[in-house]
Amino acid sequence: MSTASDARPSHAQGTTTTASAEQAGPTKTAPLWILAAAVLWGTTGTALALGSPAAHPVAVGTLRLLVGSPLLLLMFRPPRRLPAAALPSLFLGSPGVAFYQPAFFLGVRANGVAIGTLLAIGSAPVAAAILQLVVERCVPPRRWILATALTLTGLTLLVQPVAAGRLSVIGMLASVGAGSSYALFVLATRRAIAHGLASHHIVSIAFTIAALLLAPTLVRFPLDWLGTPRGLASVLHLGIVATSIAYALFARGVARTSTATTATLSLAEPLTASLLATLVLGEDLDTSRVVGAIVLLTGLATLALAEGSAKVQKRDTPAITSSTSSWREKT
Repeated sequence: MSTASDARPSHAQGTTTTASAEQAGPTKTAPLWILAAAVLWGTTGTALALGSPAAHPVAVGTLRLLVGSPLLLLMFRPPRRLPAAALPSLFLGSPGVAFYQPAFFLGVRANGVAIGTLLAIGSAPVAAAILQLVVERCVPPRRWILATALTLTGLTLLVQPVAAGRLSVIGMLASVGAGSSYALFVLATRRAIAHGLASHHIVSIAFTIAALLLAPTLVRFPLDWLGTPRGLASVLHLGIVATSIAYALFARGVARTSTATTATLSLAEPLTASLLATLVLGEDLDTSRVVGAIVLLTGLATLALAEGSAKVQKRDTPAITSSTSSWREKT
């Protein structure tokens, strides 16, 4: 882990020092950790497909957090005293984590996996850019717009063929809400960092709160399938690999990667999902999906190189420095 992740301060001042080091500015490797996390997130669909068919997706999502959040707390034990200024952002990001699970699954159930995934993940960069424009008063540079256009084009090709028929308005709103909730969590994480809380502590606390918020939903769904090997293995994979390990990588990279860039780099998730669907589940990868994968990788590479080459600038005010400096340098 990084130096920031290795530090385990036991009081508020230590937390502030760690968080200040994290928000020093963008680095060349920070976007790569976001990409690595997205690859692990991309295993979610395959894990669900190989799990128990009796498992309700909302119950699986809740159990994913209930398994993953204690591991995150063990890896990243929060300090005894949390910076008071970071609490509003922390409690704003936690519902974002919790809302993503049911919103994403509702969108997928209403409009199918292709449309639901496209709307949820594809809307995240746009929502992130809007949030960053409103909250931080930062306009995305032309390079970010080009990279995002490439990734969204590749994503559209990856999810072809699109299901025919009318789309559910509620399902579309749920998918967009899932993407927006993820963008909200990213922005809240960075703002909590700016106020003195380390990113890995934010992830562990936010996911624990989100798990507690979703736990009451389990009373509505049968859980007999947890006694089967496939069902148990699926939940353990989702909780350990796709949550605790993935978000440990996410915490390492998000502190030095802008909000919109983080959300766009996360589009590597559907690329991984498509490859696993072909190699593991036996689904066909036609020409359009191959082209989509190439276009998506091109957009991600453009975005990662742009973020990694940004220079570190110091700010007199407690702002989200890596995002503000890199965007203003490029515009």
